[in-house]
Amino acid sequence: MTSVTGLASNRTPPSGRRLPRSRRLLFNGLMLVGVWLFIEATAFLIMPYNLGSMSRLSEQRKAAANQDPYNPGGQFTAPGVLHPYVGAVMQPRNDNERRFNGKFRVTEFGFVDEGSPIHKRSPDQVIIGIMGGSVARQLSLNATDVIAAELSSSPEFMGKKFQFVRLASNGYKQPQQLMIINYMIALGAEFDILINLDGFNEATLPEVDNVPFGVNITFPRDWGKLIAGTASPEFVKMAGVVAHLRQLQRDDARRFSRSPWQYLPTATLTWAIRHQWSNQAISLQLTEMTKFTETERTYCGSGPPETFSSTEEIYDHCLGIWSRCSVALHQLCQARGIRYYHFLQPNQYLPGSKPISPEEAAAAVDESIQSCRAVRACFPRMQAEGARLAGQGIRFTDLTQVFADHPEPIYVDTCCHVAETGDVLMARAIAARIRSNP
Repeated sequence: MTSVTGLASNRTPPSGRRLPRSRRLLFNGLMLVGVWLFIEATAFLIMPYNLGSMSRLSEQRKAAANQDPYNPGGQFTAPGVLHPYVGAVMQPRNDNERRFNGKFRVTEFGFVDEGSPIHKRSPDQVIIGIMGGSVARQLSLNATDVIAAELSSSPEFMGKKFQFVRLASNGYKQPQQLMIINYMIALGAEFDILINLDGFNEATLPEVDNVPFGVNITFPRDWGKLIAGTASPEFVKMAGVVAHLRQLQRDDARRFSRSPWQYLPTATLTWAIRHQWSNQAISLQLTEMTKFTETERTYCGSGPPETFSSTEEIYDHCLGIWSRCSVALHQLCQARGIRYYHFLQPNQYLPGSKPISPEEAAAAVDESIQSCRAVRACFPRMQAEGARLAGQGIRFTDLTQVFADHPEPIYVDTCCHVAETGDVLMARAIAARIRSNP
């Protein structure tokens, strides 16, 4: 007879208790969440060392999601499309994506404004045209209400309506301002006051955008690139590839900007890597386009040949063009009863023009770039030449010291652009000059 003890000894003891199914699912879920959180934390930690912080990448993604693939800025944007009289204008668009300050658009004339630049004089209004490059354009979008308010306090303008005509655009330099006014007058436009805010592009752009590519200094910025696009099907094809890649970039950024992806470090990291790869592809294509424009040069794309023995000779030539164009504008306006005001724009690289804090220097000062050297070489000559123009009866004003008593940050990049505070200060100075010198 087998004992109970013997029966018990023949049983195999269990290796462990099996958890209920619900607990197993919970455990596996927690493990997955833990792994996911670990991956997210790892992505968050490694991003700053390779691609940038989460906040910075989010801002870059936002910018990419809103970019216009056909006018993204940068290389081969100059500043838009060819124009037979003024060199280049922005591409007119009918959609709402190309709005500026929620109010302005690219009009049918290719300028950022509220409407047509063609206006007729009347006793109850003052028509004010604003010309120049990107700094002038920015001022015309941000601070015309300041100019109007300042002028309205003068008995001469009290009770009158102000009509501003915005004719400035990125990259413009003389003789474009001179050509624009002649073109506007030919169309029937009338002006009471003409403001020309310039100097930086005239000093800096010919050396980097014209001379290295064999393009005449008087030709607009990136002229060779623009004309190459119209003359060659091969160039148009390459430009189309770039536009397609940028379209894919924008679509990708928009997908990764949707909730909840926009808040996930892994999604941001994935987007950043994909964006970097597409940037490399775009860069390679732009390099090929640059090679093409350098080899496929025509007279239409280069203009009369010029040779310069030194950088100083380039600067002197640019200064002469700048000065003669201002004289011509003065004479044209004088013949038509228009008050012409010429302002030399401020720049952070001119010594003593503004107290620069460490914060502002970090964001807006790079003494290694060509703009710094060009400004320091050209602006003193422009100041002296401007004084000579003023002696000839031209309403010239040196605005380079307009920020001299303002230690707060004003410049926003290493080029020349300012925050809205700077636009307001320049607008007040411009209005004061108009009031004091009718």
